[in-house]
Amino acid sequence: MEMEISVELHFSSAHHLPLHEGACRRLHGHNYRLRVTLGGMPEGGSGMLMDFETLKKKVWDTCLVEVDHRNLNDIFENPTAENMLLWLWKRLEPEFKNLKELVLWETPEYLVTLRKS
Repeated sequence: MEMEISVELHFSSAHHLPLHEGACRRLHGHNYRLRVTLGGMPEGGSGMLMDFETLKKKVWDTCLVEVDHRNLNDIFENPTAENMLLWLWKRLEPEFKNLKELVLWETPEYLVTLRKS
């Protein structure tokens, strides 16, 4: 048996996709939404897997502070949503051993998911 907790965070960034032939090759921006999910069971007397606010702040401080209101091409050679999600996972997994899933919405309609199998 396992519980899951999730927090959602929002950040805004600009980018262009140099390897894409469509409109996204031009500089444009997104209001991203990131959902971070941890799995496990509550430990100790708190009755919580982790405090939601603590989780949210740690995610922000660990990685989102570096991409919020930035040009993502300064960080990534090819800042696709998929490449961003892999980067986010690599930053967050050492901080949260019970990291279970990340979901990144580039728009309200387009998202990418990465989960531990």
